[in-house]
Amino acid sequence: MDKILIIGGNAAGLTAGSRAKRLDPRLDVTVLEKGPFISYSTCGIPYFLSGLVGSDDLIRYTPESLRAERGIEAHVGVEVDSILPSRKRVSGRRVETGESVSFDFDRLMIGTGVKPRLPEIPGIHLRNVFTVTGLADAAPLRAALAGARNIVIVGGGYVGLEIAESVRALGKEVTIYEQRKRVLESVDDDIARIVEYELLRHGVGLRTGSEVEALVGESDRVGGVKARGLLGAQPADVVLLDTGVIPNVDLAVAAGIRTGSTGAISVNEYMETNIPSVFAAGNCAEAFCPIRRRPVLHYVGTVAAKQGRIAGENMTGRRARFAGSVGTTILKVFELAVGRTGLSSAEAATERIPTVSARIEAMDRAAYYPEARKIWVKLIADRDSRKVIGAQAAGYGDVSKRIDVGAIAITSGMTVDELSQTDLGYTPPYSSLWDPILVASQRLLRKL
Repeated sequence: MDKILIIGGNAAGLTAGSRAKRLDPRLDVTVLEKGPFISYSTCGIPYFLSGLVGSDDLIRYTPESLRAERGIEAHVGVEVDSILPSRKRVSGRRVETGESVSFDFDRLMIGTGVKPRLPEIPGIHLRNVFTVTGLADAAPLRAALAGARNIVIVGGGYVGLEIAESVRALGKEVTIYEQRKRVLESVDDDIARIVEYELLRHGVGLRTGSEVEALVGESDRVGGVKARGLLGAQPADVVLLDTGVIPNVDLAVAAGIRTGSTGAISVNEYMETNIPSVFAAGNCAEAFCPIRRRPVLHYVGTVAAKQGRIAGENMTGRRARFAGSVGTTILKVFELAVGRTGLSSAEAATERIPTVSARIEAMDRAAYYPEARKIWVKLIADRDSRKVIGAQAAGYGDVSKRIDVGAIAITSGMTVDELSQTDLGYTPPYSSLWDPILVASQRLLRKL
């Protein structure tokens, strides 16, 4: 019986193990997870913090239910210390007892995810200073929030914005510090300004272009934030560091597994590493971008799951290919939905792609329909090829539909001309005669 071993028990790892076991039930599939949970929704953590959902709601499988329903053995609280490819073995220890353990494999998949990128400033190790990369981080943060009033979030990315909403729902005072000139670097300035308006509208303090220089406190507990240009320190009972993440590749590097230019594990389209019988998937692995035609980092659960599925198939002997990722994401910021896919204008400029863009304001369905809400849609095209290479949207109505259409257009290589003629569904409760993404494409055509 062939042994499949997976390091990492969330989206990529569990998808890979489940797919392999489904294709070949004879396989012995084992998952090793350092933390106390497997198969949980990291993206649901903000809603756990606000009390909208419970922790159990975020967990799909426990080790017991995974064994009973999928025939997969999962060991939580096991930290892998080394991978020995030549012996096809990994060694580690049980976190609670320190007991040494080892596991043999015929094929191995690494799904070790990410770790926080911590700022090099004093005070980050004070009590009540948090990062959030997994479900184990959520319970202590929620407990600290219960007795806190002033919350500071350092960084204006996806996690910071979502948690700002959750914390405001608890009645707390929230301030975001972002060293760049605006929040949400993955969208263009005009869309980011809409997001910032929504934050301010809901009482979130916003300090953009403000670099945090130190966290200060007494008795080893954080009490304030010092930032460049700010006199004194702003009070802070809890500080969340949303300063980015990096691929967790230490194990792989020590085992001689190659990393790419992004710093993540280098994989081919089959999710294979440079070492035979060793695969990698998820946030620790590179993802191919069909627009840039090179590997990139896309820290998205949907991409991790797709990569895991491909790795799982190929660990059974198949030759499935991962088609790549165009970076489609969406988030909720209070009443505003914000989505993006493909390249932003800034990213296209970095790639030296000549672009044309157009942004329109429209209602998400027939304007006379009672539930119609305002949205903004932006499209970006390659000036030379006329292909759609980016789409962004924000608004109070159905944004996800427009971003998903944009993702399909980009993935299939559609031109703006083709997108403008796409046959989209229409009925007043769900859309307008001319869907906003069609209107945006027509506006863009006039500039080409």
